[in-house]
Amino acid sequence: MIENIIDKFIRKDVDLEDRINHYDLQKIIKNQFNISGIKLDYEYSVSKNQSKTIYKSNNFLTTTKSTIHNIQLFPNDIISSGFYLNVYFPKAKKHLHQSLGLMIYTSIGLTIIILAFFILTTYIIIKQKKLSKIKNDFINNMTHELKTPISTISLATQMLKDKNLPPEKKNYENISSIIENETKRLGFHVEKVLQMAIFEKGKINLKYSTVDIHDLIENEVKSYAIQAKSKNAVIIQQLNATAYNLHADELHFRNIISNLIDNALKYSLVDPEIIISTYNKNDELIISIKDNGIGISKDNRSKIFDQFYRVPTGNVHDVKGFGLGLTYVKKMTEAHNGRISVSSEINKGSTFKLYFPLNY
Repeated sequence: MIENIIDKFIRKDVDLEDRINHYDLQKIIKNQFNISGIKLDYEYSVSKNQSKTIYKSNNFLTTTKSTIHNIQLFPNDIISSGFYLNVYFPKAKKHLHQSLGLMIYTSIGLTIIILAFFILTTYIIIKQKKLSKIKNDFINNMTHELKTPISTISLATQMLKDKNLPPEKKNYENISSIIENETKRLGFHVEKVLQMAIFEKGKINLKYSTVDIHDLIENEVKSYAIQAKSKNAVIIQQLNATAYNLHADELHFRNIISNLIDNALKYSLVDPEIIISTYNKNDELIISIKDNGIGISKDNRSKIFDQFYRVPTGNVHDVKGFGLGLTYVKKMTEAHNGRISVSSEINKGSTFKLYFPLNY
């Protein structure tokens, strides 16, 4: 062993070709990569002291952007021989991108899906919270609206039943009038709720017939004569359409006009002026109902047709309603193959226009 060590110290450098030939080196490298499961293309070289190249593969480049891995050959020599094996993989980055690509794209996709579900969930929660508040307001408002006529009717009947009150002091005509009006009022509120219940069940079965729209509007205006007089309101009719017969459901169409007139009266502060006009354009019958009321702001204009929505009026609740009227008008207009538009300006009034095709 001592002689062997001394021999290694004193002997001259042995050429690389005498220790391993190019073919064997190439075979060893290939076998080792196969054992390690490396299937990438590679280039290699063997250099002396990192300068003189002795062996190299056909496409080996001394200047490359790829990372060059090097290791010393014959590391057990007592005196270093200075031979180094240099290896790099030309397609390593491409392979890395391809390997991680699916994982990256999958991660991005999952992140987007999770984010979308988070946004959707947040939106649904906010919407449900808002809807819950609106429904609670609706229930409270409806309870108040229904209790008022019931209480009045109950009071009137108690007066009729009161035996301590002489018959001559009982104003039967006045009491019966009160009961009749409050019963109509109660029925009107119930009808509005039932109207929306119809929509919740799905498609409405309309009973179509040929309806004279001018005649229908005139009758509806007459039915509001007393209410208009009590508010010192003027209802002007400008029925200029030459073609005014529609294939429609008379009951529901009457309710459309009634709701719009009722809103025009309710949301006018003093001396309401309502202009109901009709005209023809582009094979359509256009019905316009214009008022000089409080108007609707731009922010609220897009929401007025939402179910239960009522334009906020601060702490003043002098105008009663369920927030169902305009929802009913829009849905019923569309059920008649029509459309509705609204233009409004605060404190200057609103104009609702209904467009119905003459032939459908």
